[in-house]
Amino acid sequence: MPLIKLKSSCWFFVALLLAACTPQEGVEEIQSRLTAEHGVIIRSGEPGSFYIAPYGEKEAKLPVGKMFAANPSALPESLRGIEDALSHYPKGFVASLIKAIFISGELWFDGKPAGGTYHHSWIIVASTTNKNKESNYEAALYGVHHELSSFVLNKQPITGMVWGELMPQGWSAATSYAKALGVNWSDEPDYINGFLSKYAETSVENDFNTYAEFAFSNPGELVKFANSYPVVAKKLRLFIDAYSRISPAMAGIFEQTSLIAAAAAPEPFSKVDSVQIMAIPKPTVIYQEDKSQ
Repeated sequence: MPLIKLKSSCWFFVALLLAACTPQEGVEEIQSRLTAEHGVIIRSGEPGSFYIAPYGEKEAKLPVGKMFAANPSALPESLRGIEDALSHYPKGFVASLIKAIFISGELWFDGKPAGGTYHHSWIIVASTTNKNKESNYEAALYGVHHELSSFVLNKQPITGMVWGELMPQGWSAATSYAKALGVNWSDEPDYINGFLSKYAETSVENDFNTYAEFAFSNPGELVKFANSYPVVAKKLRLFIDAYSRISPAMAGIFEQTSLIAAAAAPEPFSKVDSVQIMAIPKPTVIYQEDKSQ
């Protein structure tokens, strides 16, 4: 018995030694690897460099909001979140929607901090050294799913229109960044009306984005809500169909999950009101009808 313990201890220390001697990827190496693997540029640096041809430097500036450079110490954690998020999509899917993912430092709209945004053909995820905030890993993981889903929605305008029809009577979209980002995140979401967070209540697009976060990062919870609340099940069906129409491979991925069974049966589209979807920074108010009347 002592000999076995001694051998086990030796192997343990050998493993530690090998791990210590194995070269660790640096930030630039991780960014280059992910870029090559997914066909999407992954980059940090000065926000003034956040653009991809055919856009130029002047398009790097957000129409509204303030964006700062990321602290280098925060980048490894953000890159882990980005890598794990990208692993949920079939090869070529992300590259068919966007050309780059940039990592910024703090991102502000109307005096409120934001976790990410999108602009033209790229998305931006924010990182921070503020320990009181969400971890940079989670911000990047959820941020990629959240912002990427806006490109899916913008390719499926009818989905946004039908989704808007599921909003409850008396609902109206938030009219400013401050109002959207200033919601009380600790309040209980209105699950009965299909909302998974208070932020989701601020616009059709933010609602759709929140379904993306749950579908790819917390599908078990989404299944539970869909099984309990019919409107959640209806929105889940619209969400799955929007991705599946863009990519048969995405349809195959959903078929392998419990999300399909939890989603409502497909329904034919009825006459819906107009919807405006624009590629401007989040949060975006895309559903213009006020149902408070």
